[in-house]
Amino acid sequence: MRFVKDVAKDVIKAMEACKEPGSRPARVERMIGWTPANEGWFKLNTDGASRGNPRLATTGGVIQNNYGEWCGGFALNIGRCTATLAELWGVYYGLVIAWEKRIMKLEVEVDSELVVGFLKTGIGPSHPLSFLVRLCHGSLKRDWEVRISHVYRETNRLADGLANYAFTLALGFHPFHVPPADLDSILQDDILGSSYPRSVCIS
Repeated sequence: MRFVKDVAKDVIKAMEACKEPGSRPARVERMIGWTPANEGWFKLNTDGASRGNPRLATTGGVIQNNYGEWCGGFALNIGRCTATLAELWGVYYGLVIAWEKRIMKLEVEVDSELVVGFLKTGIGPSHPLSFLVRLCHGSLKRDWEVRISHVYRETNRLADGLANYAFTLALGFHPFHVPPADLDSILQDDILGSSYPRSVCIS
């Protein structure tokens, strides 16, 4: 198994520039959108949503092929928990579904830097989220190729839509073999390569 640490260079540069103490980095407007995986790969996008922290929280995820087509998705109405816990549950369930579909090459995109850090470097055993991070790492160590990337929210619109859709559903896990009608327009935007303006820092 190869656990490939793959973060887009422009995202890294932008974040580093914005974090420099006392710096006032220049900003530019860029068009950001979901992009398909390379041929033979699939993409898993996940996102969490919460109405307070901690308060009612949900998560959702979607798997798409290199044409942007829907290959499976889910929404999970968790109940009361933190936003980070919701994000991690999304990654975990997404990995489980991808493995069950016998996907061997998977790109995972998450718009939480914190969660990406947990997935890449791990977490201390005393951390309250360590149990779930270990579950995710257990999935990542299987015999497949997985790339983990942080992305901007504009890239994650479909997963975000699923997470917010989960607030309308009963507590528990809800798989979707076809996209919910409410989200079909976002799926079509992904397939068409739609992008949206975002002001980002540059180094």
